[in-house]
Amino acid sequence: VFLALALSPAVDLILRARIRGRSLPRWLAILVTYLLFFLLLGFLILEVIPPIVREVEQLGTQLPTYVKDFENWAENNDQFRELNDKYDITKLLSQEASQLPAKLGGAADGIRDITVGLLNNLVEAIVVLTLSFFLLLDGGRQFERGVSRLRDPHRERVRRAGERIARIVRSYVSVNLTLAALAGVFTWLSLELLGVDLAIPLAVLVGLFDLVPLIGFTIGGLLVAVVAALHDFPTALIVWAALFLIYQQVQDRVIQPIFYRSAVRIHPVIAIVAVLAGAQLAGILGALLAIPVAA
Repeated sequence: VFLALALSPAVDLILRARIRGRSLPRWLAILVTYLLFFLLLGFLILEVIPPIVREVEQLGTQLPTYVKDFENWAENNDQFRELNDKYDITKLLSQEASQLPAKLGGAADGIRDITVGLLNNLVEAIVVLTLSFFLLLDGGRQFERGVSRLRDPHRERVRRAGERIARIVRSYVSVNLTLAALAGVFTWLSLELLGVDLAIPLAVLVGLFDLVPLIGFTIGGLLVAVVAALHDFPTALIVWAALFLIYQQVQDRVIQPIFYRSAVRIHPVIAIVAVLAGAQLAGILGALLAIPVAA
């Protein structure tokens, strides 16, 4: 039901298109929406995951060199030399660096296993998409048919509640996708400005993380900070941190309240409390559903 309500704005948008003065049949508009969805999923799998895996493996092979450079710096620093003599920091770093390529290789294999696992669960996805297809095709009529079976005092109230729930979920999904796209574009422009590699894959990851309420954008920003530090420490890291903090404040204090207030029409305090409660009760799924449920 949630997926059908989330996809309905895209279906309605495609239905507005005119081919030789006629709109597409609804079933064809739904299939076009599905096709666009799978094209986006294929882009994420083929264009984002493989470059990140390659960079992780390359990092594993180059990390001992970074540690060697750090050791040379440490030998020329009197204050650090005292700490190193006392705690043997460089030896511990060397040992961990020598083991890290194997660990990173295992992590890369884990990413591949996750991808294969997603493909292996394709049957379950087909079931969900099939149910969503019929809900998109005929869900409104079935809802009206079910409401018409209720008694008079409750019929209109249930109809108004159902219509408002559908409108809120559609608006909520649209707002979240818009905010995620803005976060991705911001990340891409910032990384291109800094000359950091993997600008597009990292921008897509930040956009995906931004869909997770409260902490998603921060987690994505920390991942980008690690890459920026490896690219040009400390200049790229400092510039990225400054840009990220500025954008985060603008998004949290200006963009989000405006979007949520106009689309979902609930107070920001209620939205935050609802997300916290939803995350406590049902994890990430609860956090995603919290704002529409509260509204």
